[in-house]
Amino acid sequence: MTWWNTGGVWFLALFGGAAGVAFVVSVAGRVLVGATPRSGGGRPPSTIDLAYLEGGAAHAALACVVGLHRVGAVNRGPMLTLDVTGPLPNGAPPLMAAVHGRLREPCSWVAVLADPDVRNAGARLHRKLVRRGLLASDTRRRWARVATVPLWAVVALGLLRLASFVGNGAEAGRGPTAGIVVVTGVAALAAWMLAAPPRVTRAGRAALRAAAADVREAERRREGGREPSARELMRSVAVRGPAELAAVDPVFGDAVGAHRPLRPAPPQRMFSWEYDSWRRW
Repeated sequence: MTWWNTGGVWFLALFGGAAGVAFVVSVAGRVLVGATPRSGGGRPPSTIDLAYLEGGAAHAALACVVGLHRVGAVNRGPMLTLDVTGPLPNGAPPLMAAVHGRLREPCSWVAVLADPDVRNAGARLHRKLVRRGLLASDTRRRWARVATVPLWAVVALGLLRLASFVGNGAEAGRGPTAGIVVVTGVAALAAWMLAAPPRVTRAGRAALRAAAADVREAERRREGGREPSARELMRSVAVRGPAELAAVDPVFGDAVGAHRPLRPAPPQRMFSWEYDSWRRW
């Protein structure tokens, strides 16, 4: 008698133990992806870095154009185009310089994002954040997905065991069969959830939380409805998203696709007692 056709309780115990070991291995792979490499640390991330952590290259480019607009280097042109109206600020990061260079010829925001120089600058920013340990590299994320293979193997084993019950009503009717179904389902759910490792590391998430706290503190310091400065608006857009730009400058926000979120219309009564009354003919 082999382990496969032993009593249902013994198989369930072995199957549950294998599922537990596979879960530990998969979680360990997920933790390794979220951990900060030894090369991480150094100075705090810049506003452009935070924008990339929050929403990728397009979001980082949006933060750049917001900063350029607030210092008068870029403005809205006709027909939702953008145009250069001033020089590039001193010490501008490479992505901001690429955006400014593309807008020397008026174009739409979509054309800016598709520009090869802008895309290359975004790729260099990605590699820098990976080196600093704020983003997980593709290799680390791939290994985290590989770590879920034991869980998927457990799921396959459970499905195979359940398939062997077809035509064997006596074996399928045992109590441990329900346990095999539960373990298989839980392992499949855990494998599916762990198969998408985080893009931002633990250090990157901590930097975003600290930046969000700084934005809230800057809002409390502003008095009398004063508009945020260029630096404050850039940081707010980087951390919170395009809605921050639409709230301050909706005209320029339309040119870069930053629209105010639509508020749901208040519920309206389709009928009233006045018009629902019966008419006498």
